[in-house]
This record gives sequence, C-alpha cells and structure tokens, in this order.
Amino acid sequence: MKTAADQCGIRRYQQVLELENGSDDGDEYDYSPARDEWLLTSGNLMAGVSYQHQPWQSTATISLTMPLPRTLEDRAMRTLNSEIPVIINVTLAKNSRRIEIEIALANHAEDHRLRVLIPTPFASQTVVADNQFGCITRPVRDPAMENWQAEGWKEAPVPVWQLMNFAALQDGHQGLALFTEGLREFEVVGERHDTFALTLFRAVGVLGKENLLLRPGRPSGIKMPTPDSQMPGKQVYRFALFGFSGDHIQASVMQHARDYLTPVRTYNKIPYDAMKLNLTNNKTPSRFSLMQKCISGSVLSALKKAEDEEALIVRVYNPSETQSLQDSLQVNAVVTGWQEVRMDEIAVNTENGCGKMGEFKPCQAKSFRIRF
Repeated sequence: MKTAADQCGIRRYQQVLELENGSDDGDEYDYSPARDEWLLTSGNLMAGVSYQHQPWQSTATISLTMPLPRTLEDRAMRTLNSEIPVIINVTLAKNSRRIEIEIALANHAEDHRLRVLIPTPFASQTVVADNQFGCITRPVRDPAMENWQAEGWKEAPVPVWQLMNFAALQDGHQGLALFTEGLREFEVVGERHDTFALTLFRAVGVLGKENLLLRPGRPSGIKMPTPDSQMPGKQVYRFALFGFSGDHIQASVMQHARDYLTPVRTYNKIPYDAMKLNLTNNKTPSRFSLMQKCISGSVLSALKKAEDEEALIVRVYNPSETQSLQDSLQVNAVVTGWQEVRMDEIAVNTENGCGKMGEFKPCQAKSFRIRF
C-alpha cells in the first residue's frame, strides 16, 4: 500500500505495509540472520487492487505474489525458487479511527523471517509498548550492538522488543500506534529510527542450534528438529494502525487498543427462536450495561467471577510510567459490598466508597470485589 492517512487527517504515511523477507538461521529461542544475508522487499512488485464499499465500512484488497528462496542454501545462491501469495485487506469502518489490516498468505519456504514495514514521520530515540500491567519505554537501538563481541557478550543485544496490545512512536505532539492481534514482536528500523518492523512469522526448523551469527557458541537448547516451526501452509494475521494527537497517555491509546482487541459481540435475534436451547421464562431488557467507566484514566485488565464466592472481581491499572491518577467506576446495579482486594482476592484494609478506586501510582494495578 503506497499511502495511508489516519481517520482524523492528521498525517499521511508513505509506503505503508511493504513486506520484508530475510533469512532466519536461528532457532526457536533466538533470531539470527544467515552469514550470507539477502533481504527482499515487496515494494517493486506488481499488485492487484480492488475495492468494496459497504454502508458501514470500506475495504481495499491488495493481492501480490512475493518470490523468495526456498532454503538458506538457495538464498546464498540468490535463487528465487519459491513464492508467497499474499492478500492484504485494509478496512476503514464507520465511526472508527483505526485502519484495520488483515494479511492472508501461504508459506512454502524454510528458514526465513517475514516482517511488514510501517514508516512513520516520527524519528525517535525511544518507543513505548505495553506489558501486563502498564507501559514501558525502551531505546530504539542499543549502543552495545556495535562492540558486543569485543566486550564478551554471549549474545547480541538486538533491539527487538515485545508488546502485549500496542506499540507507539510519537514526538510529543502526534504519534502512530500499532495494535496487534497475537503478533508480539517488533523492531524500530531505518536510518532515522522511524519505521515499525512488525514480525509476521519466523520459520525455523530446530529447537536449539549452535554457532549462530548473533549467538555464537553452544546451542541454547536441545538440538532437535521441529518441522512445524517452519510455519508451513496458510496463515492469517491481523493488526491495526491508530493515529493520535498528544502523547499516548493523553490520547488513551491503551484503552483504544483494548477496544480493538475486545470488540462488542452481538446476537441478531429474529422474531422466532431458530435454536431452542432449554428456553426459560427469563426476560432480559433490550439494552443493559452493568458498569461504565470513562475511556481515559485507568485501563480495565479483567472482569471475572470471584474464585470462592458469588461476587465479581474487577481489575484495573494505571498505564502511565510517570503520572499518578484518580479514577472511579460507575456500577449500574444495587451493590451490597465494594472492597479492594489483592490479586489473590484477599481483602485490603482500605476505605473507598462504592465505585471509588482511589489513587493509582504509575503502572499500579488494583483489584476490587463487588457483591450484589
């Protein structure tokens, strides 16, 4: 895809969704390129494009076939004897600021890595990503990479980072966030450190391998074949782009990422019951919300039944690394008990009124037990 614009028209992004294919001479523990690397990209390939416009969304479908070597030996000989057919669906939905992407492909090659490149105008020395209970800001490059072997490192400190729901590049005024559905690995690349490289898959065939380029010496685990980790066959990957103003905290990027990953599920009830599954006389309202919370502030981590009693546990956390916050929750039912608890659901001796959650320190998580 040549050009993308966020839904608010803040920025335009060029050469988005270019595919990058390179060798992977690593194992299931660590990535390592081959000593004779040959990087291939999809930028100059011919692609077919079609569009589908519907009342609630529009989708562009991009189809291309990317030639590549079948094995590491073929790559070293610069032989293109395999290919990956790729179909990319880019969807813009009504009333949504996200650009949603689905990539379907079929892999028939071995020992390689496929990434999608997303250039941004935000040259940065750091990148922010979320983890289990908060966010963490990391450098986009590690200066130790320049002399790691001379300093006696056992493994190169490659700045390939992990995310749970999102990663964002920003300049303090604007930014671009990457939301992923199950894709956990990214790197910030480019001369200006302004391009997301999101790993779609790594195809390797060994559990533990010795003498890697980026991890010389012994294997990291048992050296045994793992043919399924060559990722053969058809695969589908989903992620989204989200442009925002301000920084990621001001724009509630974490909350928008959770909204993308936990969509509202609906059931279209027809006039008669098509599936008679133990019908009861219970009548439910056409519209009901158990609780509400402003999208800004703390982030909902979990809503679950209590382990040992008839109650609900709600867990929230502060996504900011530097700022404290105050927050509350509106419960739309008669509450007979509201108590802060630890993660093992043992009560904490605090005094909070119903729905009041008090102060959250940076990256602090809190849990509350609600009885009805």
